[in-house]
Amino acid sequence: MHTTYTLKPHIDNPVDDFSASVMVKRSTQFRWFLTYEISGDTQSIIIPDRAESRKGAKLWEETCCELFVRNPEGEYIEFNFSPSSQWSCFHFDRYRSGMRDLKLDNEPKMLIDVAPLLFRLEVSLDLVDVASFSSQGGSLFMALSVVIKMQDQRYCHYALGFPSGAPDFHHPVSYTHLTLPTNRE
Repeated sequence: MHTTYTLKPHIDNPVDDFSASVMVKRSTQFRWFLTYEISGDTQSIIIPDRAESRKGAKLWEETCCELFVRNPEGEYIEFNFSPSSQWSCFHFDRYRSGMRDLKLDNEPKMLIDVAPLLFRLEVSLDLVDVASFSSQGGSLFMALSVVIKMQDQRYCHYALGFPSGAPDFHHPVSYTHLTLPTNRE
C-alpha cells in the first residue's frame, strides 16, 4: 500500500510554476520506499552533479529532498537526499535540539531521473537497525519536504505544512500522523 502526498509551496517562494509530491510506500515498519517528484521547468533548478553515493554534508543548502520521522515523545530523525546521490541522517532529542549524526547500517539507495519537465528521486530505506524505530509500537509522525535551489540562487520550499514565518521543516505543524505496518521484520 502507498500514499501520495502533495506538498505545499511556502508563501515566500519565488513565482515559479512547480508542483511537488511524494509517494510513500512501507512494506514493513522498517522498509520504506519514497518517490519525490517535482513537475515544472526543471531547467531553472540547480541539480547537483552526480557523485559517489555516500554520506554528505549540508545537503539542504542545495536542491534536496527530506524526510523527518518523529515519535510521540518528540524525538526525531531527519534524512536529506541529494540528487547528487549523497545523503545525510541526523537524530534530534526534541525540536531542533540535541542534533547528532546518525549512523545507518544500511545506506539509502537512490535513483535519480531529470527531464525538462519532471525531476524524480526514488529512495529505498531499510531502517531495521535504527533504535528509534525498533522501540516504537507503530505510531509515528512524518514530515516531507523539498528544497529547490534555482539557477538565479533563490530558493523554493515545499512541505506538508509550514508555521507562519520562515520555512521550518522541523516544526510540529509540518508533520502528519501515520500508522506503520505492524510487521516488525
